[in-house]
Amino acid sequence: MTQQTRPSHRAHGRTRAAVAGSALTLMSLAALVPAWGADLLPPPPSEAAPVPIGGGWYLRADFTESFPLRPTDATLPDPNDPGMPPLVRRTLSREAGYGGGVGYRINPWLRVDATFDQRQDSTYSAYSSRTNFATGYNVEAGRLGALTGLVNVYADLGTWWGLTPYIGAGVGFARNEFRRGYTQTTCLIDACDGGPGAGSRPAVIRPNRSVTNLAWALTGGVAYELGAGFSLDASYRYVDLGRAESGLDAFRSGSSLKDLAANEVRVGLRYAFRDGIPSLQGLPTVWSSGNPYE
Repeated sequence: MTQQTRPSHRAHGRTRAAVAGSALTLMSLAALVPAWGADLLPPPPSEAAPVPIGGGWYLRADFTESFPLRPTDATLPDPNDPGMPPLVRRTLSREAGYGGGVGYRINPWLRVDATFDQRQDSTYSAYSSRTNFATGYNVEAGRLGALTGLVNVYADLGTWWGLTPYIGAGVGFARNEFRRGYTQTTCLIDACDGGPGAGSRPAVIRPNRSVTNLAWALTGGVAYELGAGFSLDASYRYVDLGRAESGLDAFRSGSSLKDLAANEVRVGLRYAFRDGIPSLQGLPTVWSSGNPYE
C-alpha cells in the first residue's frame, strides 16, 4: 500500500508569507495613489468665448416725403382791430426730408430706436381780406422747416416670405423754424388801402424765429430682409409737430400756427449687427497675471 505524502508545515508557511506580502504591496500602492493625485495641478480654466459686441443693435437711414396738413391760425386777436379778418387758404407745400438713427432689438417681437429727421423748408402762405377779395387782399408767407428727434417703440408682427409688418409709436421734440416771413397787401382797385394806385404794396419783413415743442408720431410699415444684416423698410407715419411762430414785424404783427402735422411716406435701410461687430470678435483673453492658476 502506497503511503501518501503530507505537505510539510514549512511549505504552508511559505504560501502564507507570499500571500501576506502581496497584500501589503497592494495596500502600499493604494496608499500612494492619492498622494500622487494630490501633487497634480487641476486643469486650467476653459477660455470663455468672446461675447459678441453689438448684437441686437442696428443703424438706420431714411428718406421721407412729407405731406403737411392744413395748420390752424393761432394769431391772437388785435384788440385795436376787432374787425380783423381771419386767415384763409392756409397751406404748406409738400417737401422731402432725410434722417437716421440707432436702434436695439429687445426680442423677436419688440425693438426701440432713436431717430432724427430734417425736413426741407415748406412754403407757407395764407390770405385775408376785409372785402372778401373784392377790392384787395393781404398775404402772409414764409418758409417753415422742421427738425424732429423721436424715441420710438415698435412691435414686429411676424415674418412671412421675408416680409415683417410692424406698428409703432414715438415721442420727442420738434424744432420748427419760421424763416423768410413777410406780409404784403395787394390792391385790386385803386387806393384799396388808402394808398394811390392798384397792385402789390411793398412787403413787410418778419424776422426768423424757432420754436421747440413736444412732438409725437404713429407709424406702420413693413420690412424686407435683404441678407447680410440689411433690411429694406417702407412705412407710413403720422407726425404731430406742435406749433410755429415768426418774429414780429415793424407793426408788431407776426404769423403764428398751431396743430402742425403731416402724413409722411418713408423708405429706408436698416443694418443689424446680428453677430456683433466683426472687428471686435476673437480677441484673446487677457489674464490678470502670467499664471492662470493665480
